[in-house]
Amino acid sequence: MRNLFVTATTILLLAAPAHAKLVSAGPGVSWGKAGVSLDQYRSDSIACGRQAANYDLTGSDPARALAVASKIIDNQANAGPPAVQDATQPPGAAMDALGMAGATPSAVQMVGPDRQIAKAGDLIKTALDNCLAGRGYREFRLTGEQKRKLSKLPVGSDARHAYLHSLASNPTVLENQAIQ
Repeated sequence: MRNLFVTATTILLLAAPAHAKLVSAGPGVSWGKAGVSLDQYRSDSIACGRQAANYDLTGSDPARALAVASKIIDNQANAGPPAVQDATQPPGAAMDALGMAGATPSAVQMVGPDRQIAKAGDLIKTALDNCLAGRGYREFRLTGEQKRKLSKLPVGSDARHAYLHSLASNPTVLENQAIQ
């Protein structure tokens, strides 16, 4: 029998690259704190990014759904022993899921790994947002001109960080472009 963790992880990893963009402030949105230094801005973003990346999804709805799919796939691949009841699921959940599945593609379709990854991304984004807010940052919306200028700067470059910091530390930008 395949290892449940390995199967669920495989499902996540196969779909994850296409959905990595799901964990972000969103298009045209950033975070700032009036007067924050560039060093502190970078330090806070790294700390909050690490905290969000280490967010424990164990027991979350997406993790449970992927675990059920993994068990369905394992049970179908072994086509012998009956489904094992998952203690985290209500009585009969495994049997109901098996009755609905019929085949591995049906199990994957039923669980919808893309949906589950998006839900996991929402949980991680919330962890990131809470960390930034806890450090005194607030969201603001970029103007069209700011988005255009940002799009011309390479992701991860010092120039991009400096430009974002110039906006994120500016009290006028934060006041006029705040997301309520």
